[in-house]
Amino acid sequence: MKRNYIIIGLLLTCFLFSYNISYAGFTKQIKVGAYQTFVDDNTHEGETSTGDRGSMYQNAFWWGWPACAVQFSGWYLGTENWTDANGTIWPVKLTGAAPVTVNEEKAQMPVADADGYYIRRYMRYSPPTVTVDGYQTNDPWPLEADEVNPDIIPGTADIMVTSTINTDMGVTITQKVLAWTQKNHDDYIVFDWTFTNTGNIDLDDEIELPNQTLEGVHFLRSSRLERWDSEFWYSGLGEYEQDTLRLRYAYPARRKSDDKDWTGNGYWDRQPGWLWNSQSVGQAICHVDKTVDDETDDFNQPMMTGTENSDLLWIRNDPTSTGPADWQLVYKVMTEGWDWRGNVPRLTEANNPYPDLTIRPGYRSVRMQDLAVTGTKFILDLDWVTYGAAYFWAAGPYTMKPGDTFRIVWADGFGVINPLKIWEIEKKWEAGQTVEPPAGMTFDDAAGVGLVDNMPVPYKNNPDLYDNDKNSWARDCWIFTGIDSLIQNMNAAQWNVAHNYNVPTAPLPPSVNVTSLPNKIVIEWGDESESASDFAGYRLYRSEGFWYEGYLRNTNTTDHGEWQLIKDFSGSGTHSYEDSDVTRGLAYFYKVTAYDDGVSNGPDVYGNNQVLESGHFMNVTKRAAYLTRAAATSLDNIVVVPNPYNSSATDLQFPGEERKIVFYELPPVCTITIYTESGDLVRTIEHTNGSGDEAWGVLSEQWMASEVGQVVVSGLYIAHIETPDGQSVNRKIVIVR
Repeated sequence: MKRNYIIIGLLLTCFLFSYNISYAGFTKQIKVGAYQTFVDDNTHEGETSTGDRGSMYQNAFWWGWPACAVQFSGWYLGTENWTDANGTIWPVKLTGAAPVTVNEEKAQMPVADADGYYIRRYMRYSPPTVTVDGYQTNDPWPLEADEVNPDIIPGTADIMVTSTINTDMGVTITQKVLAWTQKNHDDYIVFDWTFTNTGNIDLDDEIELPNQTLEGVHFLRSSRLERWDSEFWYSGLGEYEQDTLRLRYAYPARRKSDDKDWTGNGYWDRQPGWLWNSQSVGQAICHVDKTVDDETDDFNQPMMTGTENSDLLWIRNDPTSTGPADWQLVYKVMTEGWDWRGNVPRLTEANNPYPDLTIRPGYRSVRMQDLAVTGTKFILDLDWVTYGAAYFWAAGPYTMKPGDTFRIVWADGFGVINPLKIWEIEKKWEAGQTVEPPAGMTFDDAAGVGLVDNMPVPYKNNPDLYDNDKNSWARDCWIFTGIDSLIQNMNAAQWNVAHNYNVPTAPLPPSVNVTSLPNKIVIEWGDESESASDFAGYRLYRSEGFWYEGYLRNTNTTDHGEWQLIKDFSGSGTHSYEDSDVTRGLAYFYKVTAYDDGVSNGPDVYGNNQVLESGHFMNVTKRAAYLTRAAATSLDNIVVVPNPYNSSATDLQFPGEERKIVFYELPPVCTITIYTESGDLVRTIEHTNGSGDEAWGVLSEQWMASEVGQVVVSGLYIAHIETPDGQSVNRKIVIVR
């Protein structure tokens, strides 16, 4: 990461449109809370923002969730009557890291700090180490440009990632991205940006535009908030004087191509009991400076909000790959909204869907969901949506003399139904069993109350979306509780920003060491947490089969994990536990939290004096621990489990480990060589741990796989087990796939 400036040129062809991307994209991960993301040094969170993260379409996600929260986000900064270094006046100047592409060679140029780093990550404390059977499983820390430095982090944030860019407009942007582990604040991540008119349009020290005052400066943010395989409706808060939250968000919808109510699920990977896209996702605008001279929050900002087609090329792509005519269109959106396009009408008193509410000043579109009248049931019923929608918001105008700054803060967040509740209601629905709705909701109340639910507008206007079926209705009511959760989380983010990031803190998370032994699993933890003056004790949690609660991705099993509190240790002094209430061969995962007495905690968004636990995502053992048994003294008792192995017999497989086969009653040391029926070598396993247990492969990707990683096909296999002194025995293994 510490480097001379490196440029990677990519050529991306999308449909028939080609654009040049200059992108190096160094990133840092934020993985301390439930909501996690990658941060780019060039402020880009776009569709092509792969950088060193290695995968597209995963810009932000909930802990362990199979679907991403933000498919892509982008931003533009616009000004009018801008004079370049050659004296040419441009009616509109546009810069920005667009939703699809970015040009960090010429437009959004990362600036190195005094140590030569383009992006830095700071922690308030050293992250805990997590070890399972000698393997360290926590994310590496520190990497290059990582540092423990609580003095540089605003307030009580647990982590901050920061970077600075110069733009070809002459505005320098400093980005701070903050996250918390505390339970009231771990479902969102805050983006705190400062914009400064430096006049520097490149990376050298020369100021090319030292005397230019920027007029009519507007900042626009654009996001598409779903996976591409699911059609989400969009809505918002903040258009009305009565709103206390400024929020743009998306929630799951039924796909137009579905022949039944698969709300919350994409068209692929439909696995029993699993809802792929049941999340509600949004972005709360938490602070916008009134002017460059007034840093108080202007609650009438953003002054432009709206939702439109996400595939308009002129508002998807880096301004250096478009041109002045397209810049004019983007600037028109920033300053006038979307009404001029003719698809989403401007919100006025004449077309106000909520006449009892007072419209805030500005250029605000009618909320997209309010277009969902009878007959407009799906996003793709709107003929101006070609592939998907995106929301947009813009703040301004600002007048920036040389050296002037303004600040904008927003938070990305999730609202999601509990994974175990997903499992419960979806399994019942799929089996045709009765699904009870959330408390207080009625479908056909005998007392004459009528339909009472939390359905959003498209579903209220079109009950055939849930097939007018009580079970599907109840199921969807549960899914849409995620909207309430999102609003609650975003209110917490707004409270946090308004209180200068000073939320109460829990004790530090302890380091954890887990050891698999015959007859027990030993969990040990450090004493870091006891440095807190209000420290009160530890809590030990365990999950069987999965490190993530309810995690079912890429598995056919019908079992699911659930974190359970297995022991509460009040006070200090205890730092270990022997877990013998476990079953041989099953996978176990652990985490240890520290909690305080709550006396000195406050204020917080939900009141004072709450007892707080250290983050639940900081020291999870993502590698399984297993109860083993002592080694056998005879080869005669060796057994293979399960045998035969049948891929469809999920009840006979290990929970969460459907391809695992285990050898039991082994000698302390031996070599297991697996062959096909015709004698071809499949895999050699060295058993050296001194126990009587050994799996076919140490890692999950090695289970039932050959030496080159190929999963074996149905057939008969021979396992030859031989001890160092030459004793041996064969076992047949039958695999049915």
